[in-house]
Amino acid sequence: MARGTPTYDRFARYYDFIYEDLVDYDADVRYLEALFRRFLPRKPVRVLDLGCGTGNHALRLARRRYEVTGLDRSRAQLALARRKARAAGLPIRFIAGDMRSFRLGARFDAAICMFGAFGYLLRTRDVTGALRSIRRHLSPGGLFAFEFWQSSAARPAPHLSWVHRTGPAFELVRLDAARYDPRTQMLPIDFHFFVFKGRRMLDRFDETHTVRTYRVAEMRGLLVRSGFDVSGMYRIGARLKKGVERPRRDTFRVFVAARSKA
Repeated sequence: MARGTPTYDRFARYYDFIYEDLVDYDADVRYLEALFRRFLPRKPVRVLDLGCGTGNHALRLARRRYEVTGLDRSRAQLALARRKARAAGLPIRFIAGDMRSFRLGARFDAAICMFGAFGYLLRTRDVTGALRSIRRHLSPGGLFAFEFWQSSAARPAPHLSWVHRTGPAFELVRLDAARYDPRTQMLPIDFHFFVFKGRRMLDRFDETHTVRTYRVAEMRGLLVRSGFDVSGMYRIGARLKKGVERPRRDTFRVFVAARSKA
């Protein structure tokens, strides 16, 4: 991990506050169910949520009567996910583990990895290790649905942005500084957090998150070599028409449906 606070340790306590209005989790789950209907012969029962974070997708899937297991490296985020599942009365199993290599002693009908979490696998051996672990945990023909960020659509120049959220207990500002390296296909993002109540600073910290981007052909090759058939690659949120939609070069968020080979 790069400089700054270890990823998602302090960030975890503010994660849902920041993203509850930025990410349409319900739309994500509807899209996942459309993929399930399109590429699986029957509705999946057991779903593995990789990089599950604070459990926002897992909770929504569990409410739709899927048996969900969530895996994440961040114990801080998992603690929040477990708390939310208990409060909702949902029997979700959340496990601390590393996506690069894991053994859960179970098989799943589908696995998901949402919101760019797959990009935290920075080395090719990390990617292939993760894909092989995922395939081992899928039933024959099981579906792996995930998102990656496309290299050709990444902004080459440094990019600054910010997020501002106001709640009853505090106000939060996050400044983001991203600088894409086309040579390595890496996108480091510096997050600078400022948490206030009135004029008083409650919290102040930095985190650096580095995300790997991929070319479409590169991702397809990694999947095939790891024992998957690529069923489709889509612009995130695109309608699932007949045939395979080819993501354009300026499509940043690419969604993949891949099935484990028997």
